[in-house]
Amino acid sequence: MNAPVRLVSDWQTHLKFCGREPKTLEELAIATADYENRRRLAEIKVLRAKLGLLDQFLPALAARGINLAHRNLCTYDHGKTLRIQPAVCSGDDKLFAALVELGFREIERKAWGSREEQVKLKHGRSLVVALDVTKAETPTPAPDAKAVAA
Repeated sequence: MNAPVRLVSDWQTHLKFCGREPKTLEELAIATADYENRRRLAEIKVLRAKLGLLDQFLPALAARGINLAHRNLCTYDHGKTLRIQPAVCSGDDKLFAALVELGFREIERKAWGSREEQVKLKHGRSLVVALDVTKAETPTPAPDAKAVAA
């Protein structure tokens, strides 16, 4: 008789099916999905206050043709920043412009890949959002007058 195969590694002991280690691939898939669902619900609970603050801007964003339902709302710093990611991998320049127009101010900008930057915007005392925008074009420096004269 074959010995049972252990489906989880030592670092995956959090994956449980009915309070025990999964014994089949189906049980492993269910345990993984259950764990991810509990993790995501905990993340949303941490973001509850930030999401509530952002709710007030939904009518103004909708008037500008922006629907946040097509974006993933998450965090990477335990709820301090609300990360807004578009469904497709692209910059969210239209959302950025709308938020600035609605009174958000830019507090940080950093390179994020070859064509994008991650921008943090703040509104009021505690609403901080991060989104990806197209990297700003670097202006070509004008020729130096001394170099032209030479």
